[in-house]
Amino acid sequence: MSLDELKLKIKEEIPISSVIGNYLSIKKSGSSLLSLCPFHSDSKPSMHINDTKKMFKCFACDAAGDAIGFVMKYRNLDFVDALKEICQKQGINFDSYQEDKKSNPKLDMAKKILTKTAQLYRKTATTHKFIPYDDFIKKRGLSEEIATTYNLGFAPARNSLCDYLSSIPNDKDKTFALSIAEELGLIKRDRNNNEVHYDTFRDRIIFPIWDQFGQVIGFTSRAIRDDQKAKYMNSVDSFVFNKRNILYGFHLAKNAIREKDAVILVEGNMDQIALYNNGFHHTVAVMGVALGAPSLERLIGMTKNIYLALDSDGAGFTAMERINRQLAASGVVAKYLEFSPEKDPDEFLQMQGALAFQEKIDNAGTCFDVLLNKILPEKLPEVLDRKLEILNRVFEMMSPLGRHLAASERVVGLAKRLGLKAEPAQIVKTYEEFLEKIEAKEKVAARFQPKVKPAPASKYDEVEDEDPGISALEISELELQSKVIEEPKKILSKTEKLVVQELVQLPALFSEEKTLELLDLVSSVEVKKYIGKVRKVILEIDESEYSSVISNLTSSPEYSPELREAVSSALFKYKARELDAKTKNKILHDLKTKLQMELLKNKKDEIKKLQQACESEEEMTKLLQSLSELEVNLQALKKTKREI
Repeated sequence: MSLDELKLKIKEEIPISSVIGNYLSIKKSGSSLLSLCPFHSDSKPSMHINDTKKMFKCFACDAAGDAIGFVMKYRNLDFVDALKEICQKQGINFDSYQEDKKSNPKLDMAKKILTKTAQLYRKTATTHKFIPYDDFIKKRGLSEEIATTYNLGFAPARNSLCDYLSSIPNDKDKTFALSIAEELGLIKRDRNNNEVHYDTFRDRIIFPIWDQFGQVIGFTSRAIRDDQKAKYMNSVDSFVFNKRNILYGFHLAKNAIREKDAVILVEGNMDQIALYNNGFHHTVAVMGVALGAPSLERLIGMTKNIYLALDSDGAGFTAMERINRQLAASGVVAKYLEFSPEKDPDEFLQMQGALAFQEKIDNAGTCFDVLLNKILPEKLPEVLDRKLEILNRVFEMMSPLGRHLAASERVVGLAKRLGLKAEPAQIVKTYEEFLEKIEAKEKVAARFQPKVKPAPASKYDEVEDEDPGISALEISELELQSKVIEEPKKILSKTEKLVVQELVQLPALFSEEKTLELLDLVSSVEVKKYIGKVRKVILEIDESEYSSVISNLTSSPEYSPELREAVSSALFKYKARELDAKTKNKILHDLKTKLQMELLKNKKDEIKKLQQACESEEEMTKLLQSLSELEVNLQALKKTKREI
């Protein structure tokens, strides 16, 4: 059985009121079911729940969806985790609905080898015959329970993995397994004898690395002797492992992150383990100086309360600056935990304990405040130009936050501390002009930006830093969970949402050729694909099936929460209607006009930004001419709209 079948079972067989009732108090009012809406500050029941339509809708904040969508939104879960939670509360065996996927022999073999390798190293460690492993566990203050949770292992100074793989009785399977293990970087070929392999990890403490679902995808290892080439070694980049986009310990931390609505980011695996061991279960580790885009999106999709607890050295501070900048670009104002004179969170916990660490969390300031204090010299300059230079650096630092209130307030506050006498409104205006110049330059640069091919996977990664942390690219969710993964979807505009809702509420419009003209004016690729799919589906179904089929189609995890909510809101109000030709034409004309006006307004905004970066009178003249032409077209559209 598949996850699609489970989705249908939940939607078709379980009343939506039964699912929502596990989280909210529902009362009956006449023929309606009502509840206080949890998605806005609701004092009067505004959320309507309809078991017949299998939908909910709040008529105050416009939140809407089906049972699965409610759990995803209310509990901040992804699609699969929402299904799991519903199954748990409804007494359904989730495991029996795991989708039968087309087998990928290479991936299947990789998963088997990685799982068995972790088990092999763990079994070796639990024999307690290897003193370096036992000493490491004791020195770090790790209990047997924590060692088991993290599946900590030991790779002995012999070819235990090669011996295991070589014991496979079928020669074809053995050859295939050895080739995959070599590609994963777990074994290497002997330079003097190409037919002989040896283990990559020998005489090392082993830390398995998992993807977000708990599947082992690689390893990091720690040397036990000073003469070993690298203190820390990570798995080689491969088709299942990449050193950028995995958050170490995420599969253990994700529930705690949701419950606490907060996450602590550390640099190394031992920092993550140490915090988890001390009760800070909402901790994940990143590697290097930046978060990969998938990791960033996953975290800010769960919480906006992010604490950066990086190493106390210069590299850690630089990493904080860069990660803070990434988070700010997504509208998140991160907080900063500083540990000097201790070098990192692990050492701080050993020296001062969990209570002192919690106190740091409770009193944490923002990264921006730390960085801004660093910009200000101990003795403020008296020369105005010097003050303005510092203010310009402040503008640059705050620019990733854009026009966020947190940025404007800090800019004004720093201007006061510098002793500038300008009014706050003037400071904010100057800051916004600075932002407009940056945006215009970025737009111009993007036109001439060459497309860069991704770099090939690196050779074996040997790291000699004190504790470089762990990172890896998760095995594709498409392959593990039959989920569709796409690039981050553009936020739908107000007009695009209206187009989707009108078409869903009035499916008769799909029979009109003019509907296709709307798609040419829609900038969202997601909306275009969705409308195209709906148009195809409605030609193959009866009218009585419409709501159910469109609801099931839209609940796919491939669609953004915004699109799902817009469609759900439309379906909640859907009633079968006959439309005459005149009405259809008017609706489609109105939608087309709105989209055209939106495009013209967007182009006007782009030109205004380009004006800020304009460096010649000739270029300015051309921009003004374009602006004038756009305004004429915009007024013509407004006139047409009034006449219809």
